[in-house]
Amino acid sequence: MNWRALLLLTLSLAGCLNLDQPRVTPEYRQLKNRAAIVVLVDPQPRLNRIALQPTRSTHGKAALAGWDPAAAIVPYLAGRLRGMGMTVVPLDYQPADYAAVYASSQAYANPPQIHPALRTLAAAQQVDMLVMVYRQVDRDFVGASIENLVGYGFVQHEGGGANAYAAVRLEALAVDTGAVIGFSDGLQQSPLPADAWQDSFASDGEVPIAGAAAPDFVAALTTALQAAVLTAAQETGLSH
Repeated sequence: MNWRALLLLTLSLAGCLNLDQPRVTPEYRQLKNRAAIVVLVDPQPRLNRIALQPTRSTHGKAALAGWDPAAAIVPYLAGRLRGMGMTVVPLDYQPADYAAVYASSQAYANPPQIHPALRTLAAAQQVDMLVMVYRQVDRDFVGASIENLVGYGFVQHEGGGANAYAAVRLEALAVDTGAVIGFSDGLQQSPLPADAWQDSFASDGEVPIAGAAAPDFVAALTTALQAAVLTAAQETGLSH
């Protein structure tokens, strides 16, 4: 094998042929197929009421009964990874121990802050690849406002309906080298029932959502999050 072929093979295994947005290659998945999933999105959904005048918009959080973001994401993503021939290894971790991922920003994640600690944890369980899900930030992709939507939650635009939304980043990290071998963003939305949004949700504080209304919110949020994760996983080379 000449040096050019060797270089191409090395880049392919590292998933780095596309320097702007690397993808995990089939060759890498075949050789390094033990993956663990880490979910570091916020534990609570956000509640955004977008007014025609931005100064009147509100951005709170929901105390949503029965909600667990890891329960919505991990089994679904694990199924996608297994469908690509990977072995999914359970990883015992507490998201609160990795809160430093958001320490430098009110919105964007800073994954290198926590890579070393997670790699040490994963290596102890002979994990080849960490598949991590963080919150992402994007300009209002549900409506047409100039505001940002952060992470995941619910958004209602003045004069319009309400939706669950999800903005996530999925990142694949090689445990042995610390290289980011794939990443992509996923943006999705899912409508809420027409009468689901209440005036009391327009708050900058924490709003409880419980009782008979909660299952509709959980279902819409699960749909949006799973669709966003699927989009990101497909672009990262980790799902069909």
